[in-house]
Order: sequence, then structure tokens, then C-alpha cells
Amino acid sequence: MWRNTALPTRILFLDGRACLPLLVFVVYWSWLTFYIAIGGMTFFIVVSWAGLTVSSVLRLLRRMLIGPIRTAVPTWKRRRAA
Repeated sequence: MWRNTALPTRILFLDGRACLPLLVFVVYWSWLTFYIAIGGMTFFIVVSWAGLTVSSVLRLLRRMLIGPIRTAVPTWKRRRAA
């Protein structure tokens, strides 16, 4: 019973956090939110097919936006390969 507590929550084949676009569509019905929900779910299906999780994709996007230089970390503590 306790061995599956660290696994990500899944609803059928989709990560539980990736169902947020579907929730937005259910709360506010319109064609625009339907297309956004389908597009978002398709994106997250492709991401999970690639072997990533939602949190790892968000970390990857954050790193791409910020860049390789981390100014708040001293020079001798910076990770060179990250």
C-alpha cells in the first residue's frame, strides 16, 4: 500500500497535474477553452511519452529562460555541467 506513494498521480495515461487544462474547460465551457485543453493535454501526452514529468519540463523551461549563469551562487559553488 505504501510503496506507490512516491509515484506520480495518473489519470488513465495522463499525469494528474496535466489535467489542469481539462479542469479549466469543465469550469468555463467555450470552444476556445476546448481547443486550449486539447492542445495542453496533447502537449503533456507528448512530454510523458518522451519520459519526462510535468515538473521536470517546467524546470527545463525555467533553465532555458534564465540561462546557464546563476548569479546568486558564488563562483566556486557553481555547477559547470548543469
